[in-house]
Amino acid sequence: MLKVTYFYRETRKTGLSIEGIFHAVKKFLEGKADIKEFYCDASISRLQNTLKAKKYGNDINHITGDVNFLALGLRGKKNILTIHDLGHYDTLKNRSYLNYIIYKIFWYKLPLKYISIVTVISEFTKSKLIERFNFPEDRIRVIHDPVKPIFRFKKKEKLNAVPRILQIGSGKHKNLDNLIEAVKGLNVHLDIIAWIDDAVIRKLKSNNISYNIYNALSEEDLYEKYVDSDILYFASFYEGFGMPIIEAQAVGRPVITSNFGAMKEVAGNSALLVDPNNVEEIRSAIQQLIKDTHLYEELVAKGKENILKYDCNKIASDYLSVYNELARG
Repeated sequence: MLKVTYFYRETRKTGLSIEGIFHAVKKFLEGKADIKEFYCDASISRLQNTLKAKKYGNDINHITGDVNFLALGLRGKKNILTIHDLGHYDTLKNRSYLNYIIYKIFWYKLPLKYISIVTVISEFTKSKLIERFNFPEDRIRVIHDPVKPIFRFKKKEKLNAVPRILQIGSGKHKNLDNLIEAVKGLNVHLDIIAWIDDAVIRKLKSNNISYNIYNALSEEDLYEKYVDSDILYFASFYEGFGMPIIEAQAVGRPVITSNFGAMKEVAGNSALLVDPNNVEEIRSAIQQLIKDTHLYEELVAKGKENILKYDCNKIASDYLSVYNELARG
């Protein structure tokens, strides 16, 4: 049986998207691959973590994301690196040029020298990797994120009396500001799962927008928020994939997302695509879904079809194929 080690960033209480993906993959590969797990230790330096990781090297080593530098301790091995997006790399240069150079060297330039295969979660991220680092296309595999089994279908019999719009994620790129602008004067409620600063709260209150803020939710709690919602808003300015799109579709909720990049790739024709910079487009999309029952049900049906390609069994099988490819090499 194949022996594989998954290398993770440090254990976290929140922001478990990467870990959740590969915990699900590991479960579906039981009996097909012997998978061990290594977590970085937040109490020691990156150099110490790199040296420590070296001791956990296996037949195949899979760095699951956000700790690319560990490849420097696994040189000479059969190594896989998953790159989720290059958003931080693309924006860091404008914030700190020194940190940008350090990040470029130790997260990409040097680690990529010791990686046999890179997996990326979208064609969008693949194109960015080739463009930014000229990494050979024949050593890149596109393997999408899986929709986890916990996000099961729950039919929405009728919309809430005050329609509930779910927004997931913080940061300017999540485009909460334009959602707030778009719902001014509409009889809707926002459920926001994110760490929100005081300026956003003041804006919500000053515009008399009904809202709740949640954070540090368990996956079961997150599932319940999808069930309670009527619409998912996910019109970000940048995403490497867009996990909430397929989670909402798996639960049976229509999605409003951006009309470019990975979000358009993931959603295809199964969501309402909008220009995230256009407040009127966002507002119109919300109003359409609230008023047009036929459109609502059509997008729910298309969403159920769309998520088939993100089935956890399929994604796990795709990773197993990469492991076998490396083992044969």
